[in-house]
Amino acid sequence: MEIKPQSVYNLLGETLSRLQQYAEAERWFQASLASQPDHVPAHITYGKLLARNSSRVLEAERWFLRARRLAPDDPSVHHHYGLFLTSQGRLVEAAEEQLRAAELLRSDYELSVAAASALRQADRRDEAEVWYRHAANLRPHEARSHTNLGAILHLNGKYKQAAAAYKEALRLQPGDATTITNLHKLAAILA
Repeated sequence: MEIKPQSVYNLLGETLSRLQQYAEAERWFQASLASQPDHVPAHITYGKLLARNSSRVLEAERWFLRARRLAPDDPSVHHHYGLFLTSQGRLVEAAEEQLRAAELLRSDYELSVAAASALRQADRRDEAEVWYRHAANLRPHEARSHTNLGAILHLNGKYKQAAAAYKEALRLQPGDATTITNLHKLAAILA
């Protein structure tokens, strides 16, 4: 098995970043990029590191954009750039990136939920509903899927469908506090 230095350097950078040794992590991300300038994971991890420092946000974004240029069809690139945009309060752009990630890998539950959540935050609730429903279809036995779907249906004024989704979530996970609270709020509207 061939060991690729850019991957090892990037992994070292990620590990040091988790240990909050940011200056040393940055050196390893730079080594990874020097070893292979088109190593997309290093672009993303370096961008994430730089984004931690408010004075380096523009520099961070440049690394995310480079990753997107290098790998326009990589859902991970769009997802991480979307997370960055959300952290900057750029919700409309974040929704577009998360949506692109989910469209590229429709079978990925987490990307579907991320797209739905980003669309909801950008006040694109009808599209969010489509993606929460898609996520529930991907994982029909996960209570969170139905709680999320119920919440967006609730927001969209589809109260009977919301109640059904909440009840399914409670069947799968009895006693879930969030779902019970949401169901009580819904009952108050319907009363």
